[in-house]
Amino acid sequence: MKTKIFKVSGYRIYFGNKPKSKQVLEDEINNWLEANSDIKIVDIKQSCCGGSLEPSQTIVSIWYEPKK
Repeated sequence: MKTKIFKVSGYRIYFGNKPKSKQVLEDEINNWLEANSDIKIVDIKQSCCGGSLEPSQTIVSIWYEPKK
């Protein structure tokens, strides 16, 4: 099993109704999934931290295996 970790720091700029950082993260994950369509996703976890004195951090971890 392998893991791919995506991380983005929060921005104050908004893109539509989402913070730009969330749109950047979403695009990065979708692009990676399109480029790696030959995998089986086993699990996905997301966590956030910060946001008070420092920019928020959003981390998405994807555990995957090659399709057999």
